[in-house]
Order: sequence, then structure tokens, then C-alpha cells
Amino acid sequence: MPLPNKLKMKRNYHTHHHLCGHATGNAEEYIKEAIKQRFDTLGFSDHAPNYRVNDFGVRMRETDLPDYLKDINKAKQKYAGKIKIYTGLEVEYFDDHEEYYQNLHEKLDYMIHGQHYISMTNSMNDLISGFALTKPAQILKYVEYLEKAMSSGHFAMLAHPDLYMCGYKNFDETAKIVAHRICKMASELGVILEFNANGYRRGISKTPQGELQPYPRLEFWEIAKSYNCKTIFNSDCHAPEILYDRIVKKAEDVYLKLELNDVGKVDFE
Repeated sequence: MPLPNKLKMKRNYHTHHHLCGHATGNAEEYIKEAIKQRFDTLGFSDHAPNYRVNDFGVRMRETDLPDYLKDINKAKQKYAGKIKIYTGLEVEYFDDHEEYYQNLHEKLDYMIHGQHYISMTNSMNDLISGFALTKPAQILKYVEYLEKAMSSGHFAMLAHPDLYMCGYKNFDETAKIVAHRICKMASELGVILEFNANGYRRGISKTPQGELQPYPRLEFWEIAKSYNCKTIFNSDCHAPEILYDRIVKKAEDVYLKLELNDVGKVDFE
């Protein structure tokens, strides 16, 4: 039986852009696809420039940001009245970046938090990819970053909170502790947790719990459900043609069956 009052995806707040270096498509191309899919809202949140993170090729450079904003604003004007368009960025949290966040806020409608790196020393000199955390101490440091990000108030939602399971794989007691800490704080602060469809594109790997995609991990989302966390479904698309393809639809079906506390939409005005 279909779930009551649940319609197909109508909005996405996690949309990338070719300027990050590992995506394709400009703003208009994504918007055309969104209109084709009968979306009512599209939010762009490509990887934010940060000159202190030396990973150009997976994020835009500072000199690219004006072009990114110009491209979205031009499309906003062209498609006004046809679809609601928001300008955002996907941003990591680091301790000494307050001025950086404030500067971004002045240019954007919203920011989503995506913690792609941690540092065991809370510096910018020994960054470890969030996709490659393998030790209990590392995922415990990861949750510290997420707690600080949620407490900062800078972010409209927390992208792929279960990213730490990419490298860690075993949903053991430490992984459970991390999930409970994330979900408890999110529930207390009203932070929206993103169920990220892009994880379903990352293949299947062997884990102690069976052969699973790296994220979303259903064990995490059952814990989120126990805290009645606010959630949202995003495609995290890196090409216009996969904004709402069969993989996103597969992930959407899993999301709906979990019957999480879906907020449905977010207003940034």
C-alpha cells in the first residue's frame, strides 16, 4: 500500500554546478530539468570555495564564486514565476572561520553543512577526508565537528550526517554513539538532517552488517527516527540529468518507507 499524503519529489536543496570541478551543468540546465520533473523549488548548494582547503578540482576557487552567483541570479530572473530558485553553498565547519561564514551569508540565501574533512588537532594542517575515517577516535572527532556546526546556527541543514560510515563501515557501538550524539543534538536544536540520495550512487561494499551502500545507513536513520529528528530528502545531484533519475527514486522509496519526520520544504526568506 502506498504511504498516505506522500507525493513524488518536488524540490531539491542540494544541487551542484560545473564550477566545483567534479560536476556538470550550469544553473539553467539544472532548472530546465527541475521544471521538466515538475519541481516547484530548486536550491543550488555547490561546494564553497575555501583557500585553506587545498582540494581544487572538487570545489570552486574563490575567483569562481562571482561567476557562480551571476549564473544563478541570471537564471532566477529568466525563470521567475515558473520555479522558486535559491542560492546556497555546501560548506564545512572549522573553528576559526567565523568571518568566512559571515561573508558567505551576505551573498547567499542559505548554507548547508557538509563535513568532508576533519582534523584530529582542530587545525587546517592535518585534514582527513570524511570519506576515509576508519578509527573510532576519528568518527568521535567527526561528531564533534557536527555538534559545533549545529550549535553555530550558520547552516540550514546538515548534509549526509552518516557520511562517517563510508570508511568506518561497521555500525558498532562507537558508530551508534556517534549517531545518537548527532541525532540528539539535531532534535534538541531543531536542525534538519538530510537523507542523501547520492550515497546510492557509490556502490555496494562489504560491512559486518552485510553488503550495503556507504550511506545512507538505515541503522543511523532508525536512530534519527527515535529522536523524531527533522529530516529532508535531497538528491545531491552532480549532473542535470540525474536530478530525479531511477537512483534518486529508489532512495526516495527507502526514505518514505522509513516514515521519518519530513519537513517537506524550507523557506529562506
